[in-house]
Amino acid sequence: MKASPLLVSVLLFMSAAFAAGPAWQYGRIVDIRKSTNTRTRAWVVNTPITDEVTVYTISVHVQNSVFAGTYELSPDQPAPPPEWTARYPVQVQMQGETMLVRAATGEVQLRIIQHGAARPMEPLTAAEKKALSAIENPAPQESMIGFSKESRAETQPSKPAEPVNQPPPPPTDTGTITVRSTPYLSEVFVDGNSMGYTPAKISLPPGKHSFRVEKPGYKPWTKELSLTAGSELTLDAGLERK
Repeated sequence: MKASPLLVSVLLFMSAAFAAGPAWQYGRIVDIRKSTNTRTRAWVVNTPITDEVTVYTISVHVQNSVFAGTYELSPDQPAPPPEWTARYPVQVQMQGETMLVRAATGEVQLRIIQHGAARPMEPLTAAEKKALSAIENPAPQESMIGFSKESRAETQPSKPAEPVNQPPPPPTDTGTITVRSTPYLSEVFVDGNSMGYTPAKISLPPGKHSFRVEKPGYKPWTKELSLTAGSELTLDAGLERK
């Protein structure tokens, strides 16, 4: 039995759509937070052997929503580029619980931990869209057949192209706070965003921040605190059973 031309067309369209994967969307960086968590690797005679793990939490504004995701610093996933400050334009692709964020300066893969409604995102300018479109459509390389090294050198531009204006890098002044708790391995939230589990060492910008420590079976512990640049503070959260 032969398939009808209409059925064949539909199947081809579905195959192409599946192969293309989720669409990329424009977005803007909201903020980036860095925290250092302590992870127990093993126990030796009731003594924990721990490692420090650096975790980045990145919030991105996409259309009418803000998505927050985290990832651990590793050789495969380095620190976010310093250019990624508030309102920095990026491309975003959602794949289930994973969010891919990329720009001409770099890309990261995040695990989505939170999202919520927000006001409409500020539209990208023509220059910002042009810079992002270069990721999808890189300039084709010219054929070098029939050209010597000398002739190729002559065709190279004497001056590199001017880069698209980017926001200035973020200030390096931050405050550091270490959050400990009883019981151990309680989840830490800063300004409503999950920052890992205790004991956690967190770097934050100067200003007032709200802290919440939670663990199933215990009452949440909250605290508001103001940080100054270069400060190093410690919070001890004692959670009470429900």
